[in-house]
Amino acid sequence: MESYGIDSLAIVRLHQLMEEKHDDSSIDSAYKKAFVKKLSDKEQVKLSRFVEENAALNDEALFKRSVAYRNWLDGYVTKLSATKYKEDSIVEYGVVKIKVINSEISNPFIKEYMNYRATGFIIKMAKDKDVRANAFRGFMATATIPHYKAEIEEMYANDKMMSEQGAAPDFTYPNVDGRSISLKDLLGKYVYIDIWATWCAPCKAEIPFLTKLEEDYHDRNIHFVSLSVDRMADKAKWISYVKDHQLQGIQLIADKDFKSDFVKKFNVNSIPRFILIDPTGKIVSGDAKRPSDPALRKQLDSLLK
Repeated sequence: MESYGIDSLAIVRLHQLMEEKHDDSSIDSAYKKAFVKKLSDKEQVKLSRFVEENAALNDEALFKRSVAYRNWLDGYVTKLSATKYKEDSIVEYGVVKIKVINSEISNPFIKEYMNYRATGFIIKMAKDKDVRANAFRGFMATATIPHYKAEIEEMYANDKMMSEQGAAPDFTYPNVDGRSISLKDLLGKYVYIDIWATWCAPCKAEIPFLTKLEEDYHDRNIHFVSLSVDRMADKAKWISYVKDHQLQGIQLIADKDFKSDFVKKFNVNSIPRFILIDPTGKIVSGDAKRPSDPALRKQLDSLLK
């Protein structure tokens, strides 16, 4: 089996640039040019070992100016999570990653940035609320950069809003005809929200199940809303997809894709994502069952009886 890897001469040049002072474009260009040769699995292992044995883990100046270096370092930490620290593999992935960062990274700026990213991942993705709470407290106890602290505080506040079944934040987004629809317009019934995009294959795989769900619960006390996070530049593509596939329910598009307030307040890190809200606007689940999961029908039957 062969795959694209790094040319041995190009990687030497890349390391030379990384050891010297160059602008981002020079380093990133060299990084991209390195991926031009087909390598065998054996060659890839040898190359990875060479890079890991020779690269610096705590070069703050390089970390700040090179996307390639940041991506490599993040990948290296992820690899250590599954190799050197594999005895901790039963623990949540993000928790192990934080342990690796704190053990292997000594530069304060790099360590705080990587902990900020890893903590955000845990708050958004970990299923165990105690794991999320511990990650939040651990980060806040050592963080020094104000905007990192503010973002993590906001994420955790949003997480608590969902886990404590708080009031869902309102939204107002356009449908395919350009008419604005708000969450408050839909209250009085349960609201099941599907956050998706036309480019998302797993999202589209759920559409047949969602369509059947809408048909079966058509006369029940529930609205089905599909909220697209396609870019506004792709709005026409979204409209065409909705019409061509005759998608049912309430079809809306968020104003700023993943940066939309409603999406951010629900800590959406990946899609598809499903949210269930009760008739008063309280959150039943900020991470509801998928349409393809039979457990969703059982839950809806219980709520709508």
